[in-house]
Amino acid sequence: MRYYGLTDRGLTRPQNQDSFRIVQQDDTVLAIVCDGIGGHQAGDIASRMACDTMVRCFRRQYDKNPEIWYTRSLEKVNKVVYELAKSEPKYKGMGTTMVAALVDNGGKTFLLNIGDSRAYLIDKDWKISQLTEDHSLVNELIKRDGMSEDKAMEIGRHVITKAIGIWPVIEGDIYELDEDFNYLMLCSDGLHNYVEGNRIVEVLQDKETTGRQKCEKLVELANEAGGYDNITVILVEK
Repeated sequence: MRYYGLTDRGLTRPQNQDSFRIVQQDDTVLAIVCDGIGGHQAGDIASRMACDTMVRCFRRQYDKNPEIWYTRSLEKVNKVVYELAKSEPKYKGMGTTMVAALVDNGGKTFLLNIGDSRAYLIDKDWKISQLTEDHSLVNELIKRDGMSEDKAMEIGRHVITKAIGIWPVIEGDIYELDEDFNYLMLCSDGLHNYVEGNRIVEVLQDKETTGRQKCEKLVELANEAGGYDNITVILVEK
């Protein structure tokens, strides 16, 4: 198992509010992507704090029970960000998305999702599929109102309906993945909103590039599409 990650400010945002972490303990890898929200530098702080708190929980308390561990750790992460957001006016309203993966050498993968960052599977036949469901206004407009994706994006782009640090209690979606894969990809919306799935697969299929170079190419494609948002990608390769 190999893993790679990269984050980029993009071309239009004044700062990068995305954060990511990849850590390994024994035979398990924890990968996290967070996309911060909030004015000034608050989003940057929220995403960084969420990542760092999750990593501390992993190093100190991970007990090979992914679903229970995710639930308990998310409670701690949310409390840390929420309490800081209440402590000072400059942090008011800050929060962050999170998509995380626990991958072990035994073939088990567990995902956690809050917000609109995503996890994708690129299977052994090089088919790409979205594993997580966005907590976003766009997704609600499509599912609830039957609106087209283009129209929903006009109305609700960048509006998320669930995030860490906004409410005192938060629940995330937890998924168990049994299927084997060539790649597991975690990314912020700065990538998945601007780079189509077939282009992602083309990049990952290139045998002449390293994992790091694949991340760089995906970021490059997002920037070529306008670079309108911060861009973060993690690749876990089997």
